[in-house]
Amino acid sequence: MRRTISAIALLSCSPLAACASPHEPSTVPGARSASLTPSATSSPASAAAGAGGGVCTIYLYGHAARAEVHSSGESNPAAECSRLASSLSTGGDFWTTQAVAVQGLVPEVCAVQKNDVIVVVRDTNGQIFGQSVCSTFLQGGWTEDAQAERIAQQQDQTTVRASAQASAQAADQQTAQDALTTLQDSNSSFNNAKSVRGDVTTADKDLAQERQDAKEGNGDDCYNVENVVGYDAENVVGYDVTTTASYDVDQEKQGITGLRSQITALKNAQTALTADGLPTLPGANAAIATAEAHITTAITTTNKAIDHLNADMQTAYSIANALGTGDCANAGPGKAPAGLSHIS
Repeated sequence: MRRTISAIALLSCSPLAACASPHEPSTVPGARSASLTPSATSSPASAAAGAGGGVCTIYLYGHAARAEVHSSGESNPAAECSRLASSLSTGGDFWTTQAVAVQGLVPEVCAVQKNDVIVVVRDTNGQIFGQSVCSTFLQGGWTEDAQAERIAQQQDQTTVRASAQASAQAADQQTAQDALTTLQDSNSSFNNAKSVRGDVTTADKDLAQERQDAKEGNGDDCYNVENVVGYDAENVVGYDVTTTASYDVDQEKQGITGLRSQITALKNAQTALTADGLPTLPGANAAIATAEAHITTAITTTNKAIDHLNADMQTAYSIANALGTGDCANAGPGKAPAGLSHIS
């Protein structure tokens, strides 16, 4: 005996809204076909799902309903679709072969069978249309097919899992790409502690000016040693180091910390891609290696500059303290403040 399976899917939407329902459920890598594939314990009607044959589809106008007719043997699927569309097009409903599109899964509502035809009804939201169609079928002498329902539900679960997996993989890919772009941008803007190096130039210039001022000696009433050279040491060279350079060194430390975080983010993103079974991003390893080299260079440059700046400040205080003689003895600024610490 020839056996035929029909699967109807309903999507609740306004006739004025854009609705969609593809010929097959939305698939992603790993998802199964929309056809009902029964187990060895399937009912006679359900067993027809495993047979070969043609497929045709009809749609409920205005509600994106879908009826997939799977035929076996020599049965004509087009004729089955035409018959089913005609029988369903009553009470104001109109079924057509004109396809519409739908996004996402339309869950199973019920599965019924009659005269070697299986119909799986699907609907979304409140499933009002689907429940109505199921009632219509049952009132028309169709009987519930528990096996077909179970198969459809299993297909739904597989589709949901595959869709979730695909979404997670897409998210991981986007995360990795964002991390790579961020790190590459940071590499492009690397300036090797430019601000700190600039502070060294400024401190050297101000120290040279202090040396020049010290040539004037103590000055009247120790004015030069207290208010010029002492000021140079404490409020010019000292300020260069303890305030300006201190801020720039702190910014450099923050930049290095940020770069390390970006490296970690990209490494973690690469690990996630591998766990997903996806290839890592081209250029990621090179970007990480470049960033790590930049960190090493920036630390070396900054610490060298710190040593230079600390030495400038110590020299500036020593000049001012040594200048005062006689009545101007001890008129200098006193002990130099603690210098800057190395970064790592």
